[in-house]
Parts: sequence; structure tokens; C-alpha cells
Amino acid sequence: MSWWRRHPQRLRDERELMAEKFPQFSLERAQLDLNIHGWTIASKGQLYWRGSLMTVSGKSYSVALTYPPVYPGQEIRAYVIKPYQPNLSLGQHRYGDGHLCLYSNDHGGRGQGTGPGMTAVTYVSWTSAWLHAMEIFLNTGRWPENNFFDRSAFS
Repeated sequence: MSWWRRHPQRLRDERELMAEKFPQFSLERAQLDLNIHGWTIASKGQLYWRGSLMTVSGKSYSVALTYPPVYPGQEIRAYVIKPYQPNLSLGQHRYGDGHLCLYSNDHGGRGQGTGPGMTAVTYVSWTSAWLHAMEIFLNTGRWPENNFFDRSAFS
């Protein structure tokens, strides 16, 4: 049984939060495997959000965020659909299957993106921050650090 059938209130809460914070996103259910750029974004039957985000630079990106089969026990996966971003040395910031690395990996493998406090809104926000960081990388050749007090990464 799917997580949203076991926890229908959770799905209602997710929809309500997304409608409030990111109304440009729509919740979809994959009728067939959804493959884009050689990546499986969603398998048949999986729920995913699809929408657009605009960065500070004014560029618009189409993204998809897919719920895992066990949610919230596993992480939502985020993908940039358009414009297609080839790897461009993004290796440590995007996994081989195309989903984005949305937070640092200095947590000792314990994971940061799971648990009942996580929502699709959190992941969309992190995806927006990732897109901004990617644009900085493309302009400077350096991925910004997670140090919010060191602004030299933004100059």
C-alpha cells in the first residue's frame, strides 16, 4: 500500500502547504515510468511535484520532485528538467541518476532529509538554493560553501 493511502492526512497537509508556498507546482502521478534526460524521474504510480522556480538572476527552471515509496522515511528526490544541465563538473552536487545533492554530506551518513518534519516545501526551497548555487558555480567556477558568514563565495 502506498504511503499516501496509509497516511492520507499527510498528503492533504503536503498539498495545502505546497498550494500556499509554491502554487506554481502541481502534484502528478506517473501513469508510466517518467524518463527525462536518461533519468527515471518517477516510476509508474509514483507521486511527484512538477513546477518552475526562478532564481535571483531571473532564470527560470522546470523541476520535478519525486516522493519515495517510503515517505517520510526516505528523501524526496529533486531533478532539474529544463533547461537541461549537463554534468559540468557538478558531480559532487548531483548524483548519477540525475537527482540533486541538496545538502552537505558531512552528517556521517545519517541523512538530513528524512523524518516527519520534512515536507515537499522544504525540498522545493532547497532546490531553489541549489539552483542559485549552481549559477554561482557556472559564473565563478566555485561551488559556494555552506558558510553563511563567509560572503567571499558570492563575489
